[in-house]
Amino acid sequence: MPKKQNMFLAVIFAVALAFISMRAQTQAQSQDYQSMADKFFALLEQGKSGEAIDYMFSTNVALKNLPGKSEQLKAQFGELEKQLGSYHSHTRLAETKVAGMFVYQHYFVAYDRQPISIRLKFYKPRDTWRVQGVQFDADLPDAIEKETDRHMDWQFK
Repeated sequence: MPKKQNMFLAVIFAVALAFISMRAQTQAQSQDYQSMADKFFALLEQGKSGEAIDYMFSTNVALKNLPGKSEQLKAQFGELEKQLGSYHSHTRLAETKVAGMFVYQHYFVAYDRQPISIRLKFYKPRDTWRVQGVQFDADLPDAIEKETDRHMDWQFK
């Protein structure tokens, strides 16, 4: 009887271990897009904007194969660094998740002279997250000003 009981406990233990392992793997995959964003911003912080773009494009063969797109973004980010000074910090303003397969993130990114907006898009058609797009907007202060003025209460008392 003890032999059957030990066998039963071993099977239960193996099933539990397999379940825990699968759950941990699923959680790691679901957070994988955030680790891509984190690495992107870590490279920006080090002043390596070209490497940051190369890293993001390396996650998606279709992006990597777009003629000139990577070089164009690298040149634009390089010009930004010249005009705005060094990177200071970033804060996520918004994140939208759709069907567990698409994530849109919008960041406020502080540089010496002014902030910019960076938008990241991630897509997971099967098991692996990949970057779907990287955009930036240097006109963030103007956009904030216009939005604030649009919602201003003009009825002075």
